[in-house]
Amino acid sequence: MTPDEVQKVLSYPTSVVDLAKVCGENCEEGAALELDDYELNGQHFMVRFWFTKPETRLHTVSMYAKPPNEGDDNAGFAKMKDYLSNLHGSPNATNLKGGYFIVTWVLSSTGITLYSNATTETAVIYEERTNKEGGG
Repeated sequence: MTPDEVQKVLSYPTSVVDLAKVCGENCEEGAALELDDYELNGQHFMVRFWFTKPETRLHTVSMYAKPPNEGDDNAGFAKMKDYLSNLHGSPNATNLKGGYFIVTWVLSSTGITLYSNATTETAVIYEERTNKEGGG
């Protein structure tokens, strides 16, 4: 999908991302769109859609959990892990590195990675799997 196609299918407003600000001067991305607030499984996320260079085709979606509201529980990591497990089955791997849990699901055409320090930070990354990775 191209950026225009993604914007057409979303029912949420997106904005074009300044690549130099989010991935530096030597950014390997062709373009990115940002969705400021997306609700999934009762949690709010800032979402970025990443597009390849030079053909500008969607290849990665990254979701960054917003801090919970005052008084909300901080069980975002567990809720998201349960949600993804219910959708995709048991994770293929669970690791702890540098204080972050890294939970992965490997699907036929997509890899899903849940990152979290289990307290204040949670991110979900959906990445297209390429043929060299054993995908479709």
